[in-house]
Amino acid sequence: MVNTNRHQQPDVWIKWDWLWTTIFYVSVAVSTLFMLVDDGRDGTVWQPLGLTAVLLLWHGVGFRLVYGGGKVREVRPYRQFIVLLGDIGLWFLLVGLSPAYYFVLAGLFSQIFRHLPIPYAIIATLLLTAAIIVQQSRDAGQPISLNNPIVWIYLFAAAASILLGAWMSAIINQSMQRRQLIEQLEMTQTELAKSKRHEGILEERQRLAREIHDTLAQGFTSIVMHLEAAEQALPDDQETTQKHLQRARTTARNSLEQARRVVQDLRPESLENQALPEAIQRTAVRWQEETSIPVNSITTGTPIPLHPDVEVTLLRAAQESLNNIRKHAQATAVQITLSYMADVIILDVQDNGVGMSRATPSPLTGGYGLQAMRERAAQLGGTVEIESEPGAGTTVVVSIPISS
Repeated sequence: MVNTNRHQQPDVWIKWDWLWTTIFYVSVAVSTLFMLVDDGRDGTVWQPLGLTAVLLLWHGVGFRLVYGGGKVREVRPYRQFIVLLGDIGLWFLLVGLSPAYYFVLAGLFSQIFRHLPIPYAIIATLLLTAAIIVQQSRDAGQPISLNNPIVWIYLFAAAASILLGAWMSAIINQSMQRRQLIEQLEMTQTELAKSKRHEGILEERQRLAREIHDTLAQGFTSIVMHLEAAEQALPDDQETTQKHLQRARTTARNSLEQARRVVQDLRPESLENQALPEAIQRTAVRWQEETSIPVNSITTGTPIPLHPDVEVTLLRAAQESLNNIRKHAQATAVQITLSYMADVIILDVQDNGVGMSRATPSPLTGGYGLQAMRERAAQLGGTVEIESEPGAGTTVVVSIPISS
């Protein structure tokens, strides 16, 4: 999930909005105080006080309605412009009653560039400058003329304000764009993390499915075969019955231990205390005892330590190949060859059975075991190949680069 708390943090200009708002209200308050202590003012204080109250209400309520409680800079620019246009008009009326209200300009200019995008801010600044020039000319009793230095002073001040505001607006826009890019990046990273997490879950499910197939499923198959053999030996051959029951019991215990190890995500027990060639040899001996089919297991080359995943993959491939031979091949002999070469290790499991075309079902056309074997090898950069001819047996060849 995206970190929404971070995204909801206000931008700097919004975070410090209270300061600009305070400056505006303080400037109005100070102007009002100057107006009250000015002995040279014309008329009563009630009219400027009333207009001051209207200005404060117009400004406060107006922006609250425009933003709806938020502080987004460009929600409705034309409505913000209307509020500030009202501020300028009310200020013009107030400064006509008392020059003390010139002090309000300190807060009014900052409000223009705080609340308006630059095109609207330029218009508002020019209007406010025009109002200042008109009021100054009225106070001086002079007509508005370009020959008046005061006019040029205010025009240059307005130009400077516009340039400063444009520069600040550009910085704000860049900051907003940068924040949007960061938010998009974080969303992309979050989606990527979700995808990776989902992919990891699928991989873990496949791994568990392979482990269950390579351990529990094979164990259950062996148990069922021994029980069926024991059932066929009843009641005449008690010795054969006991032998099959004992093997079924032993296989059940081994399968239970394997189940515990799968849950704990550990390596196969046969690889815990011995090297890969010995583990395959032990598997072959146990399988020969269960099936009474001779198995010859040899190792060529110099055995070297391999990555645990490579060793597990090769051991599972040997177990799965033997399991398929027991179920489909009708073989009378099996040859297992583990070859250590310079840059690759190869496992060959060969039988003299009926071959693929007469095996039912064919390991090439179905079964999770072969698919799991190929997936394991592919993850390590290896391959699984099946060589078979009718009546000439089948050879499973697993090749894995040692560098993996």
